[in-house]
Order: sequence, then structure tokens, then C-alpha cells
Amino acid sequence: MLPFHWLTQTIALGLGISFSPINIALVALLLLGTQPLRRCCTFLAGWMLANGGALGLVVAVGGRLSWAMHLGSRGQILMDLVGAGALVGLGLFQLTPAVTIGEENWAMQLMAKLPELGAGPLLALGAGCALVSPENLVFYVKEGGMLLTNHTSLRGDLEVGGVFVAITTSLLLLPPLLWLLGGEQRLRAPLTTLNDWLVHRAEWLVGVFALVLGVYLGWQGLEGLHQMTVVSA
Repeated sequence: MLPFHWLTQTIALGLGISFSPINIALVALLLLGTQPLRRCCTFLAGWMLANGGALGLVVAVGGRLSWAMHLGSRGQILMDLVGAGALVGLGLFQLTPAVTIGEENWAMQLMAKLPELGAGPLLALGAGCALVSPENLVFYVKEGGMLLTNHTSLRGDLEVGGVFVAITTSLLLLPPLLWLLGGEQRLRAPLTTLNDWLVHRAEWLVGVFALVLGVYLGWQGLEGLHQMTVVSA
């Protein structure tokens, strides 16, 4: 059984990765083509492998660095504050008008090529979409730092990592689940509308979500500094 504070943090960070309107739109768009479930599963397999691999790499590399082994809570506080600054900066950037044009062009070009992609490219696309987002790096480092500073066993790492990967995929599973429950014909029009909305109007949602997580990590970092000061005094 995972400790409650581990579980809540893992869920929060996993949702930070899973809440990706562009990637949810990509999964929804795959349902409108041939072999919908197979193509969706291929994309999601790449997504999950990338998230699990990135977390494993952070833990493997961080475990060999002296700051991760000796600083303990200081290392966690540093990651909280650095992550908070990065997320707040990203959130403010997402709320600027300039980002809308760039994201729309990128998303439309990518979606136009989806029908031509086979299994291999779709697997690579799923992995690439997980790794290309700069905010995801913050979440990988934060989650890996939690494992390192709490000195979990290999089994504990695998349990937490499994929950983390599952949560990072949760929101991307909504389109195929709705497709299974409602059928292709009933969902074709709603999925098309959802795609248009996510591509053209979701930047502010990503920005607000990043700001909320940034404030949350900043609060954790400041709380850690306060506790460290109290202990030192």
C-alpha cells in the first residue's frame, strides 16, 4: 500500500502530464480513421513507454549523483522551487496570444499527417509527444526526486512508477472509452467538435493548469524551507 502523501503527489504530477489537450485531440482523431482502437493503442503504448522510461532514467541517473544521495530534503526543496518557477513561466507563456498561432499551425500540420502513419511511426509519435513537452520534464524530475529522497526499495519504485504511468495516460483514455461505450457513428460529430475546440481554444486551460501546479510546487518548496529553518534553529 502506497503512503497517502506519495499517492496524492503522484496523482497530481501524473495528471499534469495527462492533461494535454493537443494529445487528447490526437487520440480522438485516430478514432475517426481506419482501425481506430488499434491505432489509438499503438499511440498510447508509445506514450506510456516514454513516461515510464523517462521516470526510470531520472531515478537511475539521480541515484548516482551526490546531491540526490546527500542533500536529502534540500534536493527535494530545490526541485520544488525550480519546478514551480518553470511551471509558472510556462503557464504565463501559454496565456499569451502569440502561443495560440504557433500551436494551431503545429497541431494542424501534425493532424493532417495522421492518416499516413503506420504502427511504427505512431508508436514513435506517442513517445515523442510525451517527451517534447518541457513541463513534463519538471514532472519527471519531481516524481523521481520523491523516490530518491525517500529511499524506496525497487518494489516501491515499481509500484509508484506504475501508478504514475497509469495516471499520465488516464485522460488520454477518455476518447477510446467513449468510443467503446457510444459507438463510432454517434461519436463522430462530437469527436470532431472536440478536436476543433481542443486545438483552437485550449491554450488557456493548459496555462491555468500549469499556473495552479506551479503555485502548488512553490508552496511545497516554501513549506520545506520553513521546516528546515525551524529544525536548524
